[in-house]
Amino acid sequence: MSWTSSVSSKVMKMFSSNSSVDSDAFRSVMRQLAGCVTVITTEGDGKLHGFTATAVCSVCAEPPSVLIAVNQTARTHPHIDKKDAFAINILSEDQKPLADHFATKGDDQFDTVEYALGHTGVPLLKGAAAHLECEVYQKIPIGTHTLFVGRVINTGQERRAPLVYYNARYGLIEQI
Repeated sequence: MSWTSSVSSKVMKMFSSNSSVDSDAFRSVMRQLAGCVTVITTEGDGKLHGFTATAVCSVCAEPPSVLIAVNQTARTHPHIDKKDAFAINILSEDQKPLADHFATKGDDQFDTVEYALGHTGVPLLKGAAAHLECEVYQKIPIGTHTLFVGRVINTGQERRAPLVYYNARYGLIEQI
């Protein structure tokens, strides 16, 4: 049995057991975990796609890698899955309207958004505090989501404070 299938079978066992934690209680507690607001972007079927997310995590520095958690019902999920590339755009403190824009459903999301295409053809948002362009290294289905582990192939940053999300609200932090 490969490591991946071993992990997958352990994950399935974990999710097949009943949890004593109510999902609303879990969400309430997770709101206490402040996080940077990001827009995950990709390309698929000749169109650009993106969504607002805070479920982003550094995995390791050697090799540089990150992970994103994407709901399998999200309209961007199949495009990341097929393209095997995505970008994490860490929004700057003045980009709350952009966070709201990508949090809603709509066609032609990029019609009014400034961006440049990265090495893999995924959009990198102008004015973002930073970006990480990634190629998918591994996909791990877990419950209602897929964890996409990305190998970072390109980065960029500006001297801007990030937009944060805490307790179901956007917030600001001072640049240190």
